[in-house]
Amino acid sequence: MEQVQSFKFLGSYKTATGDCSKDIKIRAALARQKATELTNIWKDRNINKVLKVSVMKQMVWAVFLHSTEGWTIKKSDKNRIEALEMWCWRKMLGVSWRQHRTNKSILEELDVERELMAKVVKLKLQYFGHVARGSAGQLALTVLEGSMEGTRYQGKPRRQWINDIEDWTGYKYIQLKEMSVDREQWRKKTREWSAAVANPQRRKAD
Repeated sequence: MEQVQSFKFLGSYKTATGDCSKDIKIRAALARQKATELTNIWKDRNINKVLKVSVMKQMVWAVFLHSTEGWTIKKSDKNRIEALEMWCWRKMLGVSWRQHRTNKSILEELDVERELMAKVVKLKLQYFGHVARGSAGQLALTVLEGSMEGTRYQGKPRRQWINDIEDWTGYKYIQLKEMSVDREQWRKKTREWSAAVANPQRRKAD
């Protein structure tokens, strides 16, 4: 069997290092392409902004969010996701970067808050709960809890999938696994954590 450094599986790029930046870039490019294809809708004055926002989330963001459950997200990836969100809103409003509009003014005009990163976090947390409870099958749980034999290469450890979950929640894996057993409570905490990650300033204010 040929050994490769990366491959495409069900529309998602997988790498030997577990780095998901390439996949995130590709999904962002596909989302931008979809948004551009819908230019006639964005320019149609007979369609109100509320409906346009709904179309953006259902037809453009849905393209980007494909396979997000398996992503390992670095700080640069988070910045890229947030930049894509603002690009989408500017595209929808027909606002050029040369107009020097702030992100805050764009969000206020549409009466929305930052949400795309929250959706990524929510999907991944939901999937974690599914795996931790064993609902995804024993293999998925074994992969999550397993460890590789041998010595680790020198240098800074690579960021792992579970690191995102622990950073976003502030809890360690064992604690999170116990919390996930209560499905209703896990859904509630998932909503809280995803909102906090997407809008950290709001969390500080609260």
